[in-house]
Amino acid sequence: MAKQALGKGLSALINKRVASPAPSEEHGERIQKVRLGNITPSPLQPRQEFPTEHLHELVESIRERGIIQPLIVRKVDGLYELIAGERRWRAAKELGLTEAPVIVREATDREVLELALIENLQREGLNPIEEAAAYAKLYSEFKLTQEEISKRVGKSRASVANAMRLLDLVDEVQSQLKHGRLTVGHAKVLLSLKNQDEQKWLADQILRNSLSVRTAEKMAAQQHAKSGRTPTRRGDKGTPDITPAITRIQNLLTHRLATRVQLHHGEKKGSIQIEYYGSDDLNRILALLGVVKE
Repeated sequence: MAKQALGKGLSALINKRVASPAPSEEHGERIQKVRLGNITPSPLQPRQEFPTEHLHELVESIRERGIIQPLIVRKVDGLYELIAGERRWRAAKELGLTEAPVIVREATDREVLELALIENLQREGLNPIEEAAAYAKLYSEFKLTQEEISKRVGKSRASVANAMRLLDLVDEVQSQLKHGRLTVGHAKVLLSLKNQDEQKWLADQILRNSLSVRTAEKMAAQQHAKSGRTPTRRGDKGTPDITPAITRIQNLLTHRLATRVQLHHGEKKGSIQIEYYGSDDLNRILALLGVVKE
């Protein structure tokens, strides 16, 4: 699937001449100065974390050069709500500035969320949970499909689906991922564990022992084996043994498809059970299997 250029949606709201000190003639808009006290952050802003060190760099840049690129705002209840530029707004306030250049635009709530998401992805990445939550909001509240979201942000549908699945992690694990203590690679391993206590236990082991993703995969496989079906004794008609080889195959499929996979292997026949979450996730898995085109 050909990817749409990242930020194509953003360019519709922030034209290419926005950094120019001259007013923009396109759409009859102009750059104007607004008091910082009359500008409010958007409740739709996907970024929740503003690292101090990164903000300090922006403060120093604005101290030397001023605010080169105007903030993009919309009018809400007599004030100006930010669409793009919250980091610049925060840096300006920290510097003690009283006003900032803005361009006033009209935008719906959905457009504000889309454009704030794209701006953050373009300039300084959101943490994985912020990104996942923004996709989920577009999906659940604004009824966009994963395919539509992927086109707007310039990522594959599989990337969007995998990001959204991070919200299935237990809250404690999400917090570690949000603060960069766990990687997305570790998170994918943890997603293979549906039991919340197992997720928390393995996450704790990863953090305590600085485990690599590969080592975490092996430990997850061991957890699958422990919680699997009871091995059959000779003469029983129960469930076949879950051998280390079967566990490894099951774990490889889980990692490859980014969803829970159960492999039931018998002497003469067996089955593979693949979980999916909604039509978009099913299509993602079918594309990975080569059944349909991405």
